[in-house]
Amino acid sequence: MPERVPRQLLASERARKAGGRVVALTMPILTPMNMSLGTFCALNLIPGWGEVLGLPVPERVARLRDPGVRAEMLRRARSKEAGVFRRLADFGRYVIGDTYSARNEGLTGRVVRDIARERGQDPFACLVDVCAADDLRTVLWPMPTDNDPASWSLRAQTWQHEDVLLGGSDAGAHLDRMCGAPYTTRFLGDCLRGRRLATLEQAVRMLTDEPARLFGLRERGRIQRGWHADLVLFDPERIDAGPATLVHDLPGDSPRLDSRALGVRAVWVNGVEAIRDDEVTGAVPGRVLRSGRDTRTVSTR
Repeated sequence: MPERVPRQLLASERARKAGGRVVALTMPILTPMNMSLGTFCALNLIPGWGEVLGLPVPERVARLRDPGVRAEMLRRARSKEAGVFRRLADFGRYVIGDTYSARNEGLTGRVVRDIARERGQDPFACLVDVCAADDLRTVLWPMPTDNDPASWSLRAQTWQHEDVLLGGSDAGAHLDRMCGAPYTTRFLGDCLRGRRLATLEQAVRMLTDEPARLFGLRERGRIQRGWHADLVLFDPERIDAGPATLVHDLPGDSPRLDSRALGVRAVWVNGVEAIRDDEVTGAVPGRVLRSGRDTRTVSTR
């Protein structure tokens, strides 16, 4: 086991000794949560920030542009009273997401620290200027701090544990805040052309067979004669996930994050082609799986 053992695995070991089992879910990709200075988010929970970020937009912009106000906000964000929210205070690490003004054209995907260096600004002042140009609608991505080789090595070791399953879901609770759905295609691309912390065969097994075995899905999870023909054909040179972008296709023009799969040549559900060359065919041959009918009881040990 790695030196820094995740607490879920410690719980798993204790459960095993007691005759039970705990399965830990782990995402094989980084999934930052998008934020903005225009809508309620984790930044509002930093002590003292809610008083500023709760103002009407024109007043909020004026306060944020005040150097004294920014200095006090930064002080409180970096103080012990901020608790877990202190990790959000390194604004140079933020990446600019969707933008909405000509002034911000070309900034999407860029790191605030680099923009600030070019402009000769402090990162937080730079971030405020960018957001103000969009009337505070700019999408911000606070990039995780655990993106170093040691952290990825720890993840790779964790994936090998028998009580770890790749995945994670908020059941759609944060449609416009985070986008973890593309972890499958992004993980495959990373295994083939990125960090290569797992082989293609290992990655496919972790994404298909292991979840099917855990949930006891009958005749699913493997390519085997007589089993359900739920198959994915992908291009190893292209398989990946596109960038997460906001689309407004929900009732009331509400936004959600969307990330397109890349390099998927075809998907068959129950032997019927549902996707061809990254585009859905319109066929809906699947059915809701029912406990007992479509599953078998799985031992907890």
